[in-house]
Amino acid sequence: MINEFGTLQRIIDDAIRRVVVNDDVLIKKGQEWALSNKLGMYLFSCFPGWNVDCEYNRAGLGDELKRNSVNKSKRPDIIIHKRGYLERENNLLWIEVKVDNSDTINDIDKLKEFTSIPTGNRTIQYKYGLSISFIPNIVLVWIENGMEKAANA
Repeated sequence: MINEFGTLQRIIDDAIRRVVVNDDVLIKKGQEWALSNKLGMYLFSCFPGWNVDCEYNRAGLGDELKRNSVNKSKRPDIIIHKRGYLERENNLLWIEVKVDNSDTINDIDKLKEFTSIPTGNRTIQYKYGLSISFIPNIVLVWIENGMEKAANA
């Protein structure tokens, strides 16, 4: 079952390997949006019954697009979800992709927020969050319930 964390990890690891093997030029050239899109394409067929969307705008469903202090939107690079549903069981994974690991702290904070119990105007919660950076080496930071999760848990 895809809701099992070990299965989810294996699927993500395989998709990342495919990106590294087939699309390393996107990594080398710093093409973050193209890299996110390609990773989403590899994930698409692995999640039957789910939607895999890149840069998804949920306008009207929750407050993902609220602005932070520097007026930057909080929109996921990739999400695996069931469109139109706010419940945690229908929002499996929020992924943030960075080419290098120099600025992942903001992504990790965002993932902690959106995997925590909703507060304020936010009405949506994701089961897992994942920060991925590719350079100088691949680093994955998994988040669950607003906290970092051991990768092999």
